[in-house]
Amino acid sequence: MLLSVSDLEISYAKSKIPTVQGVNFQLDEGEILTIVGESGSGKTTVIRAILNVLPGGGEVTKGEIIFENKNLRELDSDGWRKLRGKNISMIFQDSGNMLNPVHTIGKQFVEYIQVHSDLDKKAAYDMAVDKLVLMNLPNPENILSSYTFELSGGMRQRVGIAMAITFQPKLLLADEPTSALDVTTQAQIVGELMFITRGTGAAMIMVTHNLGVASYLSDNLMVMSQGRVVEYGKTADVLNNPQAEYTKTLLAAVPEIGGRRYV
Repeated sequence: MLLSVSDLEISYAKSKIPTVQGVNFQLDEGEILTIVGESGSGKTTVIRAILNVLPGGGEVTKGEIIFENKNLRELDSDGWRKLRGKNISMIFQDSGNMLNPVHTIGKQFVEYIQVHSDLDKKAAYDMAVDKLVLMNLPNPENILSSYTFELSGGMRQRVGIAMAITFQPKLLLADEPTSALDVTTQAQIVGELMFITRGTGAAMIMVTHNLGVASYLSDNLMVMSQGRVVEYGKTADVLNNPQAEYTKTLLAAVPEIGGRRYV
């Protein structure tokens, strides 16, 4: 078992009521779990809690997050520094917003590699080039010399994925990585994420609104509403035989094309 989350509760300082309650799931190596639900259901909060990057005074107030037999709630700052980026990485909804606009992609990418390794600047640069090539980005040297505003949304997202997979992490956390992109680019990035996880044996948790993406990508599906898990199981079982009324409502909201829903 790579990751086990038990009775997870997450609260924010200004709220007396927990934002997320009673979340339980497990993830093996090479598995993909997708978390779906409407905005505000707690999807992103769950994956941010795993990496201990909750915003605005958020904190895990109950439960366990066990990664490779270690309780992540017991890690100190040095433990988190060693874990993030190398064993667990996160792909954000818009990677361009997570990069510094006043520095080139190359400066940030090389610094990121050097922080987590003993490589010199030349070796780190070569590694950055290799990862951009893996993401099917043309002219990687030009991209490394560019600023974020000079790249398209799809290119920025590929840069974010390239950085996240640099050290072949055992767990990828992906927060709506395709929602801001056109359909063609979405399909390409989903294919690249599947290639990464299936090819390296990494596990992934993806947050998405897109049930079609969830159906295509994931082994297991978790449906959340109002901070609670309302359904969890094998993706085919949840989609073909939903038990929760909320899940049935989500499926009914998927548009039909030619009388068929593509989930």
